[in-house]
Amino acid sequence: MEVQCPTCSARFKVPDTVSVATCPYCGTTFHVHTGEKSEEEHFFFPPMRKDAGGVLLKFLSRQYGAPADITGARITKKELHWVPVYFFYLHGRSTRWSTIEEVRFLGLPAASRFMDLLDHYPFPIRGKRFFDESIVKKGRYYEPELDREKAESMARKEMESALRSEAMEEDKSVGGMEIDVRFLGLVHYPIWEVHYEYGGDSFAGYVDGTDGRVILGEYPLMSSARKKATVLGAGVLATGLVFGVAAAGAYGSAWGLIGGLIPAGVGAFGIFSKGSVKRRKVSEVMRTGGGNLYFKPMR
Repeated sequence: MEVQCPTCSARFKVPDTVSVATCPYCGTTFHVHTGEKSEEEHFFFPPMRKDAGGVLLKFLSRQYGAPADITGARITKKELHWVPVYFFYLHGRSTRWSTIEEVRFLGLPAASRFMDLLDHYPFPIRGKRFFDESIVKKGRYYEPELDREKAESMARKEMESALRSEAMEEDKSVGGMEIDVRFLGLVHYPIWEVHYEYGGDSFAGYVDGTDGRVILGEYPLMSSARKKATVLGAGVLATGLVFGVAAAGAYGSAWGLIGGLIPAGVGAFGIFSKGSVKRRKVSEVMRTGGGNLYFKPMR
């Protein structure tokens, strides 16, 4: 039979024998015959069967400058963390402009140790199950340190910021806002922490326990790769200097030299900071910029 989600209004089919269903689009769990949301608000995502250590090392082996034999590194620690995450459905719109409207699904980690690691992490919507007490024995379990009311306030501010950003892109003032924040439940999410040794040094990484995505990992950068990055960065600086001197001579002003050195310095800094280090941090999920962990220090 076909049912309609009471949260996002999506329609999907479920077996006739099902009385409670979870929307595959927004994650809301509800009674199919009444449309009422289930009182059960505690869920978990079942962990994958893959070896987290092997997943991490295989991903790192594909990175620039990684040792060819890194997949044979010795794993020294593997620990499964059950991280509490509040899930919300957010719908916001401007009361002034009909074109300014946002719909988002947001997961807010509620354990302080993982708040930075999972900041703006793209948690999946599908796949959660009703909470089972047995998972507590399968890893390190964390109770929420952030209360639900505070999390809802943070979710609302997230939507307000999204609407203002969209308004700025359209060169408009957002005006008044109507925001709907719906709590989808507390989810305990599996995160693997993996430590390994290579060349006498210790390294670490975090792997998504549901599908094996590497959230953050570090690896030793080979000396040959560091040398190439150093030469490339120096070349960028030299090129900027040459163009700067030429521009200064053509226009008779020191600003030409400055104009050549500034962009070259920025480009060289990026090369040096990422390619001339002894250990490099990478992510399969996050990107550079605010609110993520790509190239940020590990805790």
